[in-house]
Amino acid sequence: MINVIGLGPGDPGLISRQAWALLTKPDVTVVLRTGRHPAVTELQAAGVRFLTYDDYYATENEFARVYQRIAESVLALPGEVVYAVPGSPFVAETTVPLIKRGAEAQGRPIRILPAVSSIEAVCGELGLDPTYGVAIEDVARASFCVHPKWGLLLTQVADRLTASHLKLKLLEVYPPEHIVSVVRAAGQSSVSRRDVALAEIDHGEFTHEDTFYVPPCSKAHHLGTAMETFVALMDALQGEHGCPWDREQTHMSLRPFLIEEAYEVLEAIENNDFDELSEELGDLLLQVVFHAHIASREHRFDLVDCIDAISRKLIRRHPHVFSGVQVNGTEEVLANWQRIKQSERAKLTPRGLFDGIPKGLPALAQAYKLQHKAKQQVGFDWPSIEGAWRKLSEELDELVAAMARKNQEEITNEMGDVLFSLVNVSRFLNVEPETALRQASRRFGDRFDQVLRLAQAAGVDAKTCGLETLDKLWDETKRKGF
Repeated sequence: MINVIGLGPGDPGLISRQAWALLTKPDVTVVLRTGRHPAVTELQAAGVRFLTYDDYYATENEFARVYQRIAESVLALPGEVVYAVPGSPFVAETTVPLIKRGAEAQGRPIRILPAVSSIEAVCGELGLDPTYGVAIEDVARASFCVHPKWGLLLTQVADRLTASHLKLKLLEVYPPEHIVSVVRAAGQSSVSRRDVALAEIDHGEFTHEDTFYVPPCSKAHHLGTAMETFVALMDALQGEHGCPWDREQTHMSLRPFLIEEAYEVLEAIENNDFDELSEELGDLLLQVVFHAHIASREHRFDLVDCIDAISRKLIRRHPHVFSGVQVNGTEEVLANWQRIKQSERAKLTPRGLFDGIPKGLPALAQAYKLQHKAKQQVGFDWPSIEGAWRKLSEELDELVAAMARKNQEEITNEMGDVLFSLVNVSRFLNVEPETALRQASRRFGDRFDQVLRLAQAAGVDAKTCGLETLDKLWDETKRKGF
């Protein structure tokens, strides 16, 4: 039989009667995970003979190896064993599940007794009721999460270096003046508490007896909290007593706003204005959340479904990041992406070759994607740019012929063919045509504004001065770098 017991947070009086009876039971082997516990003196005074695993901590470089060796040693002990850990066996004790799994594999009986942990003692010292929201994290786990809406108890802050790393991580979320508490020796007569600003937490020394407490913070800079607040705001706007306009919107009625906000994001990027970009991305996010909220009201899907879907897709399509697949460069990454994408679509109802290209795309972007997909899927493309140039020249000749016949419908069709062929040329030149035209339009606007300013400075009326004068001002503007 293996008995796993807890020695409590420190005060020997907090050891349960059942645990004490096992510790003092004759003919049992008593082993302590560590002899660095206040109750050890009491055990020695009671004549309890025991072994400790403190030497493992000194000879191993990794905690994982220490815990594995302890578990293997406990499982190898014959007869009835009492394995004692600080605090509770159920709280922050990596060795206990290892021993439990090993005992079950051996068919050996094991009993784990509950005990008071240091968490209860810390909560008592801080006056916390954990049922009102307290998260407990071990800072030794690099992936531990921060929950600014709850109180946060952090264990294993055993030295100043760990405290410094912890401070940097917490300052990403909490303001530097946020007051945190350090409780030392909770559950012992020597218990102490230190309250200090977060920015100063690493100014003192630390021991294995220290536990950090970070109170809830309404000023935290935290993605999860911000998104929850945002979604709650949408709930209010579209709720029974919310905004009539918001409540009336549908997926179709919001379409123009989605396109408009996307283009305003593009404009901010082109302006290299990061304050504007931050604001416009927020406006675009509003559209995403708005559509998800409407779908949720209709019991179709919600924002969590959207996030889960894109997360799964990113993991599937990045096996070189998440599944150990080896790739050499961007080209192999893109090739893998397309293979995975095609495999996903093969499981769906068969569709046309171009069904995945949104029909609401701007015309140039749509043409670019159509040509790219025709090449990618079935190899329909010129072998070189010379073919694309010849086709563009051919389409220009056909446009001129249509103009000579003065057939407007024919002219419109031929102009479309010219533009489509020009997109093909841009593809061979690795130029995204939508972006190129937007930049050209922007340059035209900036230059013509400068032309008007030059005309005004020269006392020239731009409306009546004629093309020749405006053209000279245009050339002057270009020489000046506009």
